[in-house]
Amino acid sequence: MIVHVASFLESIGGSIDKDHYLRPIPGRTGWAAYCRKPEYSKKKQEEMAERKMVKQLSEVSKEASAILKDPVRRAEWEEKYRAALREASKHQRMPDANGKPPVPARLYDFIKHEISLARKQ
Repeated sequence: MIVHVASFLESIGGSIDKDHYLRPIPGRTGWAAYCRKPEYSKKKQEEMAERKMVKQLSEVSKEASAILKDPVRRAEWEEKYRAALREASKHQRMPDANGKPPVPARLYDFIKHEISLARKQ
């Protein structure tokens, strides 16, 4: 169900009650989908946690967190991030087909993205 979100709910987003949540609709400011939360058994949750993709994401997230906690490595990554932002602004790169910007808005997301790209090669 699509609903018009009141201004106070728009800032909250996410969980409405234990069974429902609001999912913002891209490109339609102030509107959201009223969705039912999925219910998974313990066994299903454990199976989902053992998938290859989940393990890879977990490893990338742990590595990115370690980089952010280390001041020397963080400084190196901040410089790479600033350079990527400068390069993107010079060439006015538009968001991709999914609406994602060419350079993520947060340093943590940039680090995760770059680590993921490095692991794919």
